[in-house]
Amino acid sequence: MNESEENIRHLLDICRRAEKSGRRYYSSFLTPAEQDDFSRHPSAASFQWTFEGGHENAERRILAAGTDEYGDPEPIPIRIIRVEPQNVKFSEELSHRDYLGAVMGLGIERSTIGDIIVRDRKASIICLEHVAEILLRELTGIRKTAVRTAAGTPDDEELVPRFETVYVNAASERLDALAAEFSGISRSRISPMFSSGKIFVNGRAAEDRSMKLHPGDIISIRGFGKGKYEGIERETRKGRLVALFRKYV
Repeated sequence: MNESEENIRHLLDICRRAEKSGRRYYSSFLTPAEQDDFSRHPSAASFQWTFEGGHENAERRILAAGTDEYGDPEPIPIRIIRVEPQNVKFSEELSHRDYLGAVMGLGIERSTIGDIIVRDRKASIICLEHVAEILLRELTGIRKTAVRTAAGTPDDEELVPRFETVYVNAASERLDALAAEFSGISRSRISPMFSSGKIFVNGRAAEDRSMKLHPGDIISIRGFGKGKYEGIERETRKGRLVALFRKYV
């Protein structure tokens, strides 16, 4: 049994426990690829479940299985922690990796942490409920920057993604054609990036460069950014396709 199959089996077990008990059961945070694997599995359709990530556009999400048959459901065990420097004047430009490294340095497992959204020298960390108190109590510094933490809410402005509308002119809907235009480099340069594992679709390393993108797919190219594919807008007189992306900024 490979890792993907083992993960699906674990999630199906959660669904079965939820169905048997008549209560909600939850997983740890799942990557987009893990969510995709489970949602495509034939057995998943036999159960009631959703994915929850703490905000509308979450990438890492938990499986929320079943329904509460005995009353109002308990709140989903996800919390949002806001992090900001104690003194902006002396703060560093911190990256997603910096925040994640500081969290992991507290002995917190990666699977208990969802998205980390970094914006304007601040960050919002999505986490499981039992981790929130640890972050509020112990996360006091990121690299050399002293920080303070506070509880956040799903309607925090920092959680609303910012996009740039990007139109690309490509020969086809093949992934390599769209990826080259999205990143602004040639197809000859984009080609080796597939074998080196630098191109991802919905969180999974893309190996088939001829695959067709579908509206809603998230493409990520290391060093060039990430965007949501919205589909073909029109076809030019020369037969080329004008595609629309919403690029994360």
